[in-house]
Amino acid sequence: MRPERSDRIIYLRVLGPLLLAAGTLVIMSAGGFQAMSAARAFVGGESLWSKARSLTVAQLRLHATGAGQPPCPPLAEMLAVPLGDREARLALERSPPDRAAAREGFLRGGNLPDDIDSMVSLYLHFADTALMREPIAAWREGDALIERLRALGERICRTPRPAAGAVPDVLTMRELDRLDADLIAAEMRFSLSLGRASRAAAKLLTGAIVLVALLLLAGSAWYVMRSLRAQLADRRALAEANTRWDLAAEAAGIGLFMLSTAPVRVALDARGRRLYVFDADTELRRPDLRALMHPDDRPGIQRLQQSALDTGAALQARFRLLRADGSLRNIEVVGMLRESGPADAPRQMLGVLRDVTDEVAAVRLQTERDAAERSARARSEFLSRLSHELRTPLNGVLGPAQLLEIDTAQPLTGAQRDRVRQILDSGWHLLHLVDDVLDITRIDSGQVAIRPEATDVRAVLRASLGLVEPERERFAVRVDDRWPAAPPQVLADPHRLQQVFVNLLSNACKYNRPGGVVTLGFAEVADEVRLSFADEGAGIDAEQLAELFQPFRRLPQTAQVPGTGLGLVVVKLLTEQMGGRVEIESVPGAGSRFSVCLRRA
Repeated sequence: MRPERSDRIIYLRVLGPLLLAAGTLVIMSAGGFQAMSAARAFVGGESLWSKARSLTVAQLRLHATGAGQPPCPPLAEMLAVPLGDREARLALERSPPDRAAAREGFLRGGNLPDDIDSMVSLYLHFADTALMREPIAAWREGDALIERLRALGERICRTPRPAAGAVPDVLTMRELDRLDADLIAAEMRFSLSLGRASRAAAKLLTGAIVLVALLLLAGSAWYVMRSLRAQLADRRALAEANTRWDLAAEAAGIGLFMLSTAPVRVALDARGRRLYVFDADTELRRPDLRALMHPDDRPGIQRLQQSALDTGAALQARFRLLRADGSLRNIEVVGMLRESGPADAPRQMLGVLRDVTDEVAAVRLQTERDAAERSARARSEFLSRLSHELRTPLNGVLGPAQLLEIDTAQPLTGAQRDRVRQILDSGWHLLHLVDDVLDITRIDSGQVAIRPEATDVRAVLRASLGLVEPERERFAVRVDDRWPAAPPQVLADPHRLQQVFVNLLSNACKYNRPGGVVTLGFAEVADEVRLSFADEGAGIDAEQLAELFQPFRRLPQTAQVPGTGLGLVVVKLLTEQMGGRVEIESVPGAGSRFSVCLRRA
């Protein structure tokens, strides 16, 4: 529905009942005045009727007594008023009523032409009502008496006049007197009943007008109160909507703008000014605002803006803003024309400005993260395939070398044995590297099945110490076992926990000082068990600690110690997969302590 039509409907709903009541009041007032005028005309007609009756009776009495002048008075002329009124009444009582004949009758009855229409309307509309029933009955009775008077007059006129001084016909005179008295009584009944009807009609009309006026007043008051309540409700709703908008706009950093083409003018609200870092008193000019756009974005924004102004399409775009304080922000603008019109008419665009710098950064970060994850997956897949491909030739190297070392039929010389030992050491080192790479790629891809269960850490430690015994002897370190004989069980995968212990024990041996001590510590904190492996090596500074768990990253001071740079990465990943964590404490020159924290079973 168009706004103009909606506005007209609202006005019609509000003003329609008031106009209807006011029109009803006007119609009732006009009708009342017309009815009162018609009643006054009937009263005036009754006076003329009474005069005609009185004059006719007087003339007939004179003629009957011989006192009048011959000839007999003209009865039709003298009774023209009551006879004309009777013709009008009979014309109105026909079906359908003959208004023209009624008008002629009222004119012969001496009524004013201006009163006749209201008299006709009053008779037609109210003759059958209780108010007019008695006056109409008196009128009909009077007409019947007038007809008798005319018949008596004609008889008197046909009777020879008595001589002067002679005695008139007593019976005729008595009949004339009785008829005159009956006519006077009919006149009185008509006059009194018409007066009562007029007064009753006046009271009814006054009451109706007062009632309509009261209804009009009450309706006006009701509409005013309703309008006030609606206005107050709309004002409150608007205030609440503005408050919600302010909160949402403030939280989202949304500003409002208005762009006018004639005259060219740009307006920003307080939030829009904050986006541009403008003071409240700063004069806004369109060229200045355009100059703050990034040069690469300016042509596209101008083209989209002009297209929106020309076609009425919505404007939606993003641009980089070089703010007055030197910062670069990403701004989103959404606007549309306030109203459409001829092509050459002034245009006005309303819209919002929103700082989307954080969104753009988040999208960029997500894109980079997705790219990094794809790269990591590709790297893991490559390393996994490479590791599998390396295991086959490694087995082909290690197997024959082991056979050469243990062949008693053709024993090796001392130099040959040393060379075979170098082959085996290098092969085993490369095989451990391949295994570590495979473990990391499997953990990253979720292919390592971790099955936590109640695990005896003492049994796992015992097996792990057996595996690292050659390294312990090689580096001449001593193990100081401070674990309790029967420590509480932890939730862990026994096989993977042994892999963690072996890596930590191996590092504690390799990176220890010659003749140093590997201290195995134990602690319980709440529902957690802390298993620590401490050495007395060179230690790690704070800057190196941050890079400790990066694959293939080895510390400079440990470059002479054989290793892959993957052992601690495997330890951290496996421990976290079992629901635990790895903590490090290190003092340069005093050694390091690696603690594996696991939940109690």
